[in-house]
Amino acid sequence: MEQNLSPISAEELFGQTSHLVQQGGDGFLSGIASLGSLYQIATGVVALLFIFILVRYFDLFRYLVVSSVSKKSDRSDIHIYSAEIKNIEIFTSLMGVLLLSLLVMRMSVVEEVQPYMTHLASLSTWTIGAITFGSVLAMMCGERIMLYLVGAMSGRNDACNTIWHIKLLHFSIVIILISPLLILLLLIEGIVAHFAFYTSVAICFISLILFIKETFSLFRAQRFSIFHWILYLCALELFPLSLLLAPIVRG
Repeated sequence: MEQNLSPISAEELFGQTSHLVQQGGDGFLSGIASLGSLYQIATGVVALLFIFILVRYFDLFRYLVVSSVSKKSDRSDIHIYSAEIKNIEIFTSLMGVLLLSLLVMRMSVVEEVQPYMTHLASLSTWTIGAITFGSVLAMMCGERIMLYLVGAMSGRNDACNTIWHIKLLHFSIVIILISPLLILLLLIEGIVAHFAFYTSVAICFISLILFIKETFSLFRAQRFSIFHWILYLCALELFPLSLLLAPIVRG
Protein backbone atom coordinates (compact mmCIF):
# COMPACT_ATOMS: atom_id res chain seq x y z
CA MET A 1 0.00 0.00 0.00
CA GLU A 2 1.48 3.28 -1.15
CA GLN A 3 1.67 6.27 1.16
CA ASN A 4 1.84 9.88 0.01
CA LEU A 5 4.83 11.38 1.76
CA SER A 6 4.78 15.17 1.85
CA PRO A 7 8.19 16.92 1.71
CA ILE A 8 9.65 17.86 5.07
CA SER A 9 10.34 21.56 5.51
CA ALA A 10 13.46 22.98 7.09
CA GLU A 11 11.40 24.21 10.06
CA GLU A 12 10.09 20.70 10.80
CA LEU A 13 13.50 19.08 10.43
CA PHE A 14 15.82 21.62 12.09
CA GLY A 15 13.50 23.88 14.05
CA GLN A 16 11.44 26.99 13.44
CA THR A 17 14.44 29.35 13.37
CA SER A 18 16.17 27.48 10.54
CA HIS A 19 16.09 28.27 6.84
CA LEU A 20 17.59 26.86 3.69
CA VAL A 21 20.65 28.54 2.21
CA GLN A 22 20.48 28.88 -1.55
CA GLN A 23 23.66 27.65 -3.18
CA GLY A 24 25.03 29.17 -6.34
CA GLY A 25 23.30 31.77 -8.47
CA ASP A 26 23.93 35.46 -8.90
CA GLY A 27 22.53 36.32 -5.50
CA PHE A 28 25.18 34.28 -3.72
CA LEU A 29 28.07 36.53 -4.80
CA SER A 30 30.05 38.05 -1.95
CA GLY A 31 33.21 40.06 -1.42
CA ILE A 32 34.93 41.59 -4.45
CA ALA A 33 32.82 39.49 -6.83
CA SER A 34 29.67 41.26 -5.64
CA LEU A 35 31.03 44.63 -6.84
CA GLY A 36 30.74 43.61 -10.47
CA SER A 37 32.89 43.98 -13.56
CA LEU A 38 32.54 47.78 -13.67
CA TYR A 39 34.43 47.96 -10.38
CA GLN A 40 37.24 45.89 -11.91
CA ILE A 41 37.37 48.21 -14.91
CA ALA A 42 37.51 51.31 -12.69
CA THR A 43 40.36 49.78 -10.68
CA GLY A 44 42.20 49.00 -13.91
CA VAL A 45 41.81 52.59 -15.11
CA VAL A 46 43.27 53.89 -11.84
CA ALA A 47 46.15 51.41 -12.14
CA LEU A 48 46.92 52.67 -15.67
CA LEU A 49 46.78 56.26 -14.42
CA PHE A 50 49.26 55.36 -11.67
CA ILE A 51 51.67 53.78 -14.18
CA PHE A 52 51.45 56.85 -16.42
CA ILE A 53 52.18 59.26 -13.56
CA LEU A 54 55.02 57.15 -12.20
CA VAL A 55 56.74 56.82 -15.59
CA ARG A 56 56.14 60.42 -16.64
CA TYR A 57 57.30 62.05 -13.39
CA PHE A 58 59.66 59.43 -11.99
CA ASP A 59 62.62 61.80 -11.43
CA LEU A 60 60.42 64.31 -9.60
CA PHE A 61 58.93 61.70 -7.29
CA ARG A 62 62.34 60.24 -6.52
CA TYR A 63 63.54 63.71 -5.54
CA LEU A 64 60.45 64.39 -3.43
CA VAL A 65 60.69 61.10 -1.54
CA VAL A 66 64.40 61.59 -0.81
CA SER A 67 63.91 65.21 0.28
CA SER A 68 61.00 64.23 2.57
CA VAL A 69 63.19 62.00 4.73
CA SER A 70 66.31 64.20 4.59
CA LYS A 71 67.19 67.32 6.51
CA LYS A 72 66.49 69.53 3.48
CA SER A 73 62.83 69.91 4.34
CA ASP A 74 62.60 73.26 2.55
CA ARG A 75 63.25 71.56 -0.80
CA SER A 76 65.35 74.45 -2.06
CA ASP A 77 65.86 72.78 -5.45
CA ILE A 78 62.17 72.26 -6.16
CA HIS A 79 62.22 75.09 -8.73
CA ILE A 80 63.92 72.64 -11.10
CA TYR A 81 60.59 70.81 -11.39
CA SER A 82 58.32 73.83 -11.00
CA ALA A 83 56.84 73.39 -14.49
CA GLU A 84 55.70 69.86 -13.59
CA ILE A 85 54.44 70.48 -10.06
CA LYS A 86 50.99 71.70 -11.11
CA ASN A 87 50.41 68.66 -13.32
CA ILE A 88 51.59 66.38 -10.51
CA GLU A 89 49.18 67.95 -8.04
CA ILE A 90 46.21 67.61 -10.42
CA PHE A 91 46.92 64.01 -11.46
CA THR A 92 47.74 62.65 -8.02
CA SER A 93 44.85 64.47 -6.33
CA LEU A 94 42.41 62.97 -8.83
CA MET A 95 43.93 59.52 -8.50
CA GLY A 96 43.97 59.78 -4.70
CA VAL A 97 40.28 60.67 -4.48
CA LEU A 98 39.39 57.88 -6.93
CA LEU A 99 41.44 55.36 -4.94
CA LEU A 100 39.81 56.41 -1.68
CA SER A 101 36.33 56.08 -3.22
CA LEU A 102 37.11 52.60 -4.56
CA LEU A 103 38.61 51.65 -1.19
CA VAL A 104 35.41 52.63 0.64
CA MET A 105 33.43 50.55 -1.87
CA ARG A 106 35.80 47.65 -1.27
CA MET A 107 35.52 47.93 2.51
CA SER A 108 31.71 48.05 2.31
CA VAL A 109 31.65 44.38 1.27
CA VAL A 110 34.14 43.18 3.89
CA GLU A 111 32.34 41.06 6.48
CA GLU A 112 34.30 42.54 9.41
CA VAL A 113 33.40 46.09 8.34
CA GLN A 114 29.75 45.62 7.36
CA PRO A 115 28.42 45.76 10.99
CA TYR A 116 29.82 49.31 11.21
CA MET A 117 28.11 50.37 7.97
CA THR A 118 24.56 49.26 8.73
CA HIS A 119 23.29 52.83 8.30
CA LEU A 120 24.46 52.65 4.67
CA ALA A 121 22.90 49.26 3.99
CA SER A 122 20.12 50.80 1.90
CA LEU A 123 22.64 52.39 -0.48
CA SER A 124 24.38 50.65 -3.35
CA THR A 125 28.16 50.38 -3.35
CA TRP A 126 28.42 52.81 -6.26
CA THR A 127 26.30 55.35 -4.39
CA ILE A 128 28.64 55.00 -1.40
CA GLY A 129 31.63 55.50 -3.71
CA ALA A 130 30.05 58.59 -5.29
CA ILE A 131 29.29 60.09 -1.88
CA THR A 132 32.89 59.47 -0.80
CA PHE A 133 34.27 61.03 -3.98
CA GLY A 134 32.11 64.14 -3.63
CA SER A 135 32.77 64.54 0.10
CA VAL A 136 36.56 64.27 -0.18
CA LEU A 137 36.66 66.61 -3.17
CA ALA A 138 34.47 69.14 -1.34
CA MET A 139 36.72 68.92 1.72
CA MET A 140 39.84 69.63 -0.37
CA CYS A 141 38.19 72.58 -2.12
CA GLY A 142 36.97 73.91 1.23
CA GLU A 143 40.48 73.78 2.71
CA ARG A 144 41.87 75.63 -0.30
CA ILE A 145 39.22 78.35 0.00
CA MET A 146 39.88 78.71 3.74
CA LEU A 147 43.62 79.07 3.15
CA TYR A 148 42.98 81.68 0.47
CA LEU A 149 40.69 83.68 2.78
CA VAL A 150 43.17 83.48 5.68
CA GLY A 151 45.98 84.66 3.40
CA ALA A 152 43.87 87.53 2.04
CA MET A 153 42.80 88.73 5.48
CA SER A 154 46.23 88.41 7.10
CA GLY A 155 48.29 89.63 4.16
CA ARG A 156 50.28 86.36 4.18
CA ASN A 157 49.27 84.93 0.82
CA ASP A 158 52.76 83.56 0.20
CA ALA A 159 52.79 81.61 3.47
CA CYS A 160 49.30 80.19 2.88
CA ASN A 161 50.17 79.18 -0.68
CA THR A 162 53.30 77.47 0.61
CA ILE A 163 51.26 75.52 3.17
CA TRP A 164 48.89 74.33 0.44
CA HIS A 165 51.85 73.47 -1.77
CA ILE A 166 53.46 71.40 1.01
CA LYS A 167 50.15 69.65 1.69
CA LEU A 168 49.67 68.62 -1.94
CA LEU A 169 53.28 67.51 -2.27
CA HIS A 170 52.97 65.21 0.74
CA PHE A 171 49.65 63.94 -0.57
CA SER A 172 51.28 63.21 -3.94
CA ILE A 173 54.12 61.31 -2.32
CA VAL A 174 51.75 59.21 -0.21
CA ILE A 175 49.52 58.38 -3.17
CA ILE A 176 52.44 57.21 -5.28
CA LEU A 177 53.85 55.11 -2.43
CA ILE A 178 50.61 53.40 -1.44
CA SER A 179 48.94 53.12 -4.86
CA PRO A 180 50.42 49.66 -5.62
CA LEU A 181 49.33 48.44 -2.19
CA LEU A 182 45.82 49.85 -2.54
CA ILE A 183 45.41 48.40 -6.02
CA LEU A 184 46.32 44.99 -4.59
CA LEU A 185 43.82 45.55 -1.78
CA LEU A 186 41.12 46.46 -4.30
CA LEU A 187 41.61 43.33 -6.38
CA ILE A 188 42.47 40.50 -3.98
CA GLU A 189 41.43 39.08 -0.62
CA GLY A 190 43.18 37.21 2.15
CA ILE A 191 46.50 37.68 3.92
CA VAL A 192 48.05 39.77 1.12
CA ALA A 193 45.13 42.22 1.30
CA HIS A 194 45.58 42.57 5.08
CA PHE A 195 49.31 43.18 4.61
CA ALA A 196 48.63 45.84 1.95
CA PHE A 197 46.10 47.59 4.19
CA TYR A 198 48.25 47.78 7.32
CA THR A 199 51.34 48.77 5.32
CA SER A 200 49.37 51.59 3.69
CA VAL A 201 48.20 52.79 7.11
CA ALA A 202 51.81 52.79 8.37
CA ILE A 203 53.01 54.82 5.36
CA CYS A 204 50.19 57.35 5.86
CA PHE A 205 51.04 57.68 9.55
CA ILE A 206 54.74 58.31 8.83
CA SER A 207 53.85 60.85 6.15
CA LEU A 208 51.51 62.62 8.58
CA ILE A 209 54.33 62.99 11.08
CA LEU A 210 56.64 64.40 8.38
CA PHE A 211 53.91 66.80 7.22
CA ILE A 212 53.34 68.09 10.77
CA LYS A 213 57.10 68.53 11.19
CA GLU A 214 57.39 70.46 7.93
CA THR A 215 54.48 72.78 8.71
CA PHE A 216 55.97 73.47 12.13
CA SER A 217 59.31 74.36 10.50
CA LEU A 218 57.49 76.67 8.08
CA PHE A 219 55.59 78.48 10.85
CA ARG A 220 58.80 78.88 12.82
CA ALA A 221 60.64 80.22 9.76
CA GLN A 222 57.82 82.72 9.18
CA ARG A 223 58.08 83.74 12.86
CA PHE A 224 54.58 82.64 13.77
CA SER A 225 53.90 81.56 17.33
CA ILE A 226 53.19 77.95 18.28
CA PHE A 227 49.63 79.04 19.07
CA HIS A 228 49.07 80.00 15.42
CA TRP A 229 50.48 76.63 14.30
CA ILE A 230 48.13 74.74 16.64
CA LEU A 231 45.24 76.92 15.48
CA TYR A 232 46.07 76.06 11.87
CA LEU A 233 46.11 72.32 12.60
CA CYS A 234 42.78 72.47 14.40
CA ALA A 235 40.99 74.76 11.92
CA LEU A 236 42.32 73.58 8.57
CA GLU A 237 43.29 69.96 9.20
CA LEU A 238 41.23 68.45 12.03
CA PHE A 239 37.99 70.41 11.55
CA PRO A 240 37.35 69.43 7.87
CA LEU A 241 38.26 65.83 8.68
CA SER A 242 35.83 65.80 11.61
CA LEU A 243 33.05 67.04 9.31
CA LEU A 244 33.78 64.14 6.98
CA LEU A 245 33.86 61.50 9.73
CA ALA A 246 31.07 62.84 11.97
CA PRO A 247 28.17 61.26 9.98
CA ILE A 248 29.92 57.88 10.04
CA VAL A 249 30.51 58.06 13.80
CA ARG A 250 26.89 59.07 14.45
CA GLY A 251 25.68 56.22 12.29
